Amino acid sequence: MSSELKNETNPSPTTNPPPVILKADGAVGLFIHYDEAEVGELRDCLTEDKVPFSFNPPEAAPLAEPGKAVFVFGRRHPRVVAGWLELCGEEVVIDPDVVITEDLYLPPVKQLLSLGEPQRHIVLDYAGLGLSLNDVPALIRMATDYQLHNGPQDSPIVWAPVHAWRTLAQLRAEEAIAPLVELFRRADEDIDDWINADLPDALARFGAPVLSPVTDFLANPAHGEWARVAAADTIGCVGKTNPELRADCVARLTVQLEKFAEQSETLNAFLISPLWDLRAVEAMPVIEGAFASGRVDESVLGDVEDVQIEFGLKAQREHPPRPNALTRLGDEFRAGMAAEELEQELDVLDPGKTINVPYIAPPKVGRNDPCPCGSGKKYKKCCGG
Repeated sequence: MSSELKNETNPSPTTNPPPVILKADGAVGLFIHYDEAEVGELRDCLTEDKVPFSFNPPEAAPLAEPGKAVFVFGRRHPRVVAGWLELCGEEVVIDPDVVITEDLYLPPVKQLLSLGEPQRHIVLDYAGLGLSLNDVPALIRMATDYQLHNGPQDSPIVWAPVHAWRTLAQLRAEEAIAPLVELFRRADEDIDDWINADLPDALARFGAPVLSPVTDFLANPAHGEWARVAAADTIGCVGKTNPELRADCVARLTVQLEKFAEQSETLNAFLISPLWDLRAVEAMPVIEGAFASGRVDESVLGDVEDVQIEFGLKAQREHPPRPNALTRLGDEFRAGMAAEELEQELDVLDPGKTINVPYIAPPKVGRNDPCPCGSGKKYKKCCGG
C-alpha cells in the first residue's frame, strides 16, 4: 500500500486545543491566559454576551506570558466565569488553587447554602438549625460574601446571604450591623432587589442600635439612590416594629426630607413613603413643602392631596390629579388588556376570519415601580406581592 493511500484512508487525528485554565490572583481576581493570535473571536463573544471583563489591563502586567493575552474577570464566582467561557465555546478547567467560596463554610453555617430561595414574609427559626452567637463571624462572612451574591443563578447558594442576614437579625448580633448596612450599596451596584425588599426588615429587628448607622448612611449623598432608599425603608421598618421608637424614626426621616431641594425626586418620594406608613402627620409641613417645590415623584404615592387624605387631613380631593408616570403606566396597561379582549370577542363572533388587531403589550413593571393598579404603593408591596 502506498504512503499516499495510507494517509487518505487513515488521516491523522485532529489536535484539539488545550483547555483554558481559570486562575486567580490577589490583585486582579480571576483571569485566563489566551493565545494572543486568536483573541478576536473570544473578545467578540464575551462583548456580545455583555460579560464584564477587561483585556490586558495594566494591573495584570505581572501576569504576562510570551504570546499570551490576559482576560481578567475580577471578583466573580469561578463557576460563573467558567460558564461564560463555555458559552463562547471554550473548554474550561478551574485551577485547583482557585477558592470556591462555598467549600469554605463548616456546619452548622454550611447548611444555609442549600436552603434555597426564602419565603418573603416567613422567617425560619434559625436557632432551631443549631445556629448560635458562636457562628456570628462566619454568618457575617456569608452575608457579605461577594462570590455567593454573584454565584450561579440556578444554584441555591445565591440565597445563602439572605438566610445569613436573617439569622444575624434573629440572634441580635449587633457586630453585624455595620457590615449589613454596607450591603445597601448592592441595590445600585448589582441591582439586587432583595437588598431593598428584605434587608430593611431584617435590620429593623435590631431596634434602636441600628438607627444611627442607617441614618448616617442615608445622609451621605455619595451613596447610590436605591441604597439610600433602602436605608430610609429601614428607619421606617424600625418605627413600625418598635412603637416606642416611632417618634425618633419620624424625626430622622423628616430631617432628611428637609433637604428636598438638593435631593432627587425619587429619593424624596421614598422618604415620604415610610412617613406615610408611620402615619406621620407631624411631618406634614415638610411633606407639603417638598410637594410644593415640585421635587417629589408623584408616581410613587400620588400627590400631596393623596397624602392629606391618607392622613385624615382631607375627606376628598379638591383638584383632579395630574398625569404622572403611574397614570401613564396604567393607561398603557389598560390599553393592552382592552386590545386582547377585543381580539377575543371578534374571534368568538367569527372564529374563521383573520382580523388584524394591533397588539399593545402590557408594560413590564419593576418590583420598585409604582403598582399599575393605582393603589399608590410600590408594585412589590401591592399586586407584585
